[in-house]
Amino acid sequence: MNTSAPRKSVNILGIIPARGGSKSIPRKNLAPVLGKPLVSYSIRSAQQSKLLDAFLVSTDDAEIAEVARSCGADVPFLRPKEFSRDDSLDIEFLRHALDWLEAERGWKPEIVVNLRPTGPLRTGEDIDRVIQLMLDTGCDSARTVSIPAHNPFKMWRVDAASARMDPLIPTEHFAVLGTDVPRQLLPQNVYWQNGLVDATRAKFIREGRIYGPDIRGVVVDLRKAIDIDDPEDLDRVQKRLEEFGLA
Repeated sequence: MNTSAPRKSVNILGIIPARGGSKSIPRKNLAPVLGKPLVSYSIRSAQQSKLLDAFLVSTDDAEIAEVARSCGADVPFLRPKEFSRDDSLDIEFLRHALDWLEAERGWKPEIVVNLRPTGPLRTGEDIDRVIQLMLDTGCDSARTVSIPAHNPFKMWRVDAASARMDPLIPTEHFAVLGTDVPRQLLPQNVYWQNGLVDATRAKFIREGRIYGPDIRGVVVDLRKAIDIDDPEDLDRVQKRLEEFGLA
């Protein structure tokens, strides 16, 4: 994918959100991972995609913007601080990017793909599998999922005051067996949303919605789904990058 000059029109757009603030790991998006800034891995996966027409980095931070450009990314604006707070929602930076691109470049993409920097084990193939699913099925939205390490049908809600427990999701066997149900009897079509690749049609973002009603899933290896929230995660992801040959 050529990112050297803006296209006249874009149908499938990738957005890498990389704000400057981070409490768990200061300057997380620039944290070194095997000698490279964390954000560079998401840029690389977007560059490897065969189905993205274009991608950009949405950041409020001038240093991140400079680093992203040095990695070959398009960084056409600095995101307003009001959309870059700890409690800011994804819909805010997504709508801001769409509004800016329509006003400044005339771009009106149909599909928008959210590529969070905290998923450095993502590949261009992972991105394309999600996009292809949307193209093949005409669904509203698609995202990567993984088989969870722990089945949610074994989980409980606990009232902090009374210590009373209730099953998070009762199965048909709960009345007799509670949650002590053999694995073979538990529902098997249960997956965890891992945040590696999220895609949706732009019309829903413009309506203030992250997803449309028809959401489809692409299953990826659970080992890729390391969401970087603390320094220990950086060590884990470095080992995993080497394991997958992505270093």
